[in-house]
Amino acid sequence: MRHSRLTIPAAIGFGISTPEQARRMAGFSDGAIVGSAIVKLVAQYGRDCPKHVGEYVRSMKEALEGC
Repeated sequence: MRHSRLTIPAAIGFGISTPEQARRMAGFSDGAIVGSAIVKLVAQYGRDCPKHVGEYVRSMKEALEGC
């Protein structure tokens, strides 16, 4: 639950790497930062990473819909 006096958007980014974690934190923040998880996908898949990054981002977006 966001603090009622908070007027500056705040995002959480430490340890967020799964859709479940992002959904759980949605009640405490205005966004989730998942840069490290995307960097890991790029390192793992190299030139083939766009498909995997797209799937990952889509799964995160779906987890946060309606939050």
